[in-house]
Amino acid sequence: MKKQLLTLALLAVAGTAGAQQLPNVGFESGGKSSNGSTLQTSSGNMDFGKFISCVAKTEAKAKGLRQRPGFEPIGWNGSNVNQFVVAEGSSSALVTEMQSEGRGHYVKLTNSFVGVNSIGATAPAYITLGTPWVHACSNTDHQDGGTYGGEEFKFRPDAIKGNYKRTNVSGKSENAHIIVYFWTGTFTSKIGKKSPGVISKDDVDRAIMSKSNAGTITGTGKLIASADYSFATTTNDDWQEIVVPINWVDKTTVPAKMNVIISSADYWNRENIVSVSSEKENGSILEVDDVQFVYYHALSSISYNGTNISGFDENTTTYDLSSYDYDENKFGYVLKGVGASAVRNYNKETGVLTVTVNGNNVSADPTSKTVYTFQFKKAPTCTGKLTSLTVNGENVELSDDKQFYVVTGEHSANSISYVAEDGAYATVEETYDEVNHYSLISVTAPGIEDPTYYFVKFAKAGDQYLSNLFIGMGNMLDNLQQNVEIVKGDKENTIDLQLRNFIFKGTNMGDIFVYGIPYNPVDGSAKLHKELGVEDQFMIFGDAGASLYIPKLVLDGDLTNGKLNAVLDISWDPTFGQGGEAAYNKIVVNVCSPSATSVDLSDANFTKAGVKISEILGNFSNSPIVYLPEGEEVNGVANVVVGTTASSLSLADGYDWGVTKNFTAAAVSYDRVFKTDNYVQSFVLPFGFTVPTGTTVAELSSVNGDNLVFKPVTETVANKPYLVVTNDGEFINKLTNVQVKATTGADLTTTVGAVSHIGSYTAQNVANVYGYANGKFVKANTGSVKPFRTYVKVAGAQGAAPMAFGVNIEGTVTGINNATTAATAKEAIYNLQGVRVSGDLKHLTKGVYIVNGQKVVVK
Repeated sequence: MKKQLLTLALLAVAGTAGAQQLPNVGFESGGKSSNGSTLQTSSGNMDFGKFISCVAKTEAKAKGLRQRPGFEPIGWNGSNVNQFVVAEGSSSALVTEMQSEGRGHYVKLTNSFVGVNSIGATAPAYITLGTPWVHACSNTDHQDGGTYGGEEFKFRPDAIKGNYKRTNVSGKSENAHIIVYFWTGTFTSKIGKKSPGVISKDDVDRAIMSKSNAGTITGTGKLIASADYSFATTTNDDWQEIVVPINWVDKTTVPAKMNVIISSADYWNRENIVSVSSEKENGSILEVDDVQFVYYHALSSISYNGTNISGFDENTTTYDLSSYDYDENKFGYVLKGVGASAVRNYNKETGVLTVTVNGNNVSADPTSKTVYTFQFKKAPTCTGKLTSLTVNGENVELSDDKQFYVVTGEHSANSISYVAEDGAYATVEETYDEVNHYSLISVTAPGIEDPTYYFVKFAKAGDQYLSNLFIGMGNMLDNLQQNVEIVKGDKENTIDLQLRNFIFKGTNMGDIFVYGIPYNPVDGSAKLHKELGVEDQFMIFGDAGASLYIPKLVLDGDLTNGKLNAVLDISWDPTFGQGGEAAYNKIVVNVCSPSATSVDLSDANFTKAGVKISEILGNFSNSPIVYLPEGEEVNGVANVVVGTTASSLSLADGYDWGVTKNFTAAAVSYDRVFKTDNYVQSFVLPFGFTVPTGTTVAELSSVNGDNLVFKPVTETVANKPYLVVTNDGEFINKLTNVQVKATTGADLTTTVGAVSHIGSYTAQNVANVYGYANGKFVKANTGSVKPFRTYVKVAGAQGAAPMAFGVNIEGTVTGINNATTAATAKEAIYNLQGVRVSGDLKHLTKGVYIVNGQKVVVK
């Protein structure tokens, strides 16, 4: 700005920019005065703090800051001059407040000569949001001036507009200027006595705008946007609205600061009008009103599928596009406004798209927006359903009254595909629950109030266990036979139980899946236990079952030798969602192997089971004990315990046996017929009895070499192994009021020394034991034992054990019905009292002896 002007003035206090807009729009707020009594004088001071003269003046005569005369509109600083170079008191009010009917207040900028006599120059009239500065000097090579600073500002306007009236001095055609610039950071440069000068200032106009006389620039400043519009005249020399577009070099960065300069002079170059002596007054005038920023909030064009739609006008806000199906990926538009933004809102039901375009200043001015409405093809009547569902390549047969579907297989990202009946109008979403192994598919469509949900459970293929199910709920009871699956769990040492198509009273409730059951088998047997709470979100997976709110499930059971027995105790709340206190009911599911030896239906949920007892027993391959609640009517059916009493107990020889609770049986029926004529047999029974006359029952009492000695008893004990010799093959059937003891956890063993006599209630394979045959216990590496029978096992090294043990029931001759006459024998010989005698048979006296379990007569 070399030789710009002789004197300028500085306004020290800048006005604020009022958020997104310029201050004092229309200048109706009046101006600032020095004494506060009028609106006619300015209150600012000259810059700099120390004034330096270019003529013969000493530093002591420096006047410092100078108060400016005249008017400045509130929020703006004017270039009014109060200068001291050669003489005192040279001043000029370049900015004047004006009023006129119909326009109100406005500002008049007049370029005027400032000086003393012939020494001076024409000063430019301008207003700015920054701070004017001046270096006054009689040497025109050294005079300088301009503006630094501005306002904090964080918006991005598209243009600056105002009303202007230009009057030039006759014969002159000087340009007026409208200047605006936005920046971030700080520009630091030198200004002062000779451009570039010696005083450092921040954010000087020529440094920000990269003018050639800016000198060396340092700092972090970055120009974001600017405009510099010049004009010599206005239309018909009258008022004219001028809109100046702002060029945004960086459209993404938000500015930090902004300044506006409106000048009646050629702001950047004053050489054409400045003269020290010949040009007394320039007199060019610029009248200014209604200066404000413009924020565009409009669309400049719209397109569909990449093609512009003809006939679009930014000022027309309603359009009929009903020949198009709305697709958000195909409908496009271009915004008018560097900081403008748009929000879409599409109504699928009506087919109406609204695009709300917000100007960059909408946060401060809610009216800075334009709403465009586009009518697309209306959506058809929708169903909100799927027409097809495919899981892992297999089609799932859909039904209108079914939401829950179970498939066998693993889930992956591409497992599920589908087709919506409403096509592109529908929105389909899938989410997968990894814990509970199901996908939730939701379908929404225009006109459908609530989404339609589809649940797809991923089950596993596992081992199937044919099971009898007994289901009790309140006074309702149901029983059926079906497979229950056991599969390997997701975690180590766990299994999952899958009960597919769980039916109760003819209604398919769904499927029961119990995950993560701890599984640690020992000798082929494992106890099962799992508890689920509210946090596990358990449900019976099915359209009927899902309606039950189930806060708790407890599973107890065992998996032994390929047989599954379990009880699922399910609590559910029929009052859920109705308010008030919860009222839990129970569903008890008893899962039994068809070869189970007992079924516990004594829970109150199985009331009325007695009327179905024949049906219940008919599903078993044997004749198990069935426990029912007290008070049930069973009409004398065997093996049914009501409370703690059974009318009769029926034992089936060769079938496994086992009961979990004690009870009393009024009568006993055992289909095994014991052999008579002193034949030794073994048994173990779940009840004790008084040994009847004509029958000898003996327990292992001692070991005599290779002979086992059994001592007769008069009373037997439940679950204890015995040998029996009887002359009544059906003596068991004559017993009454027997006390049946639980076999669960019972010790079926009598041990003497290293020899154990062991009973068994199950058919099982055994190894390295002694089985009873032909009057003695014979060693077998492998073999089998039948239910209700016994065997012998010797502890320790098997190599030292005999190949067979003879049997001696004290006081009883047992073995072969007819004695054998023999002349010689070198095996162990016993007399009829069970005492071993020495020598061989040919040396013994006449009589009857026992050799290898056989009666031998020595004559």
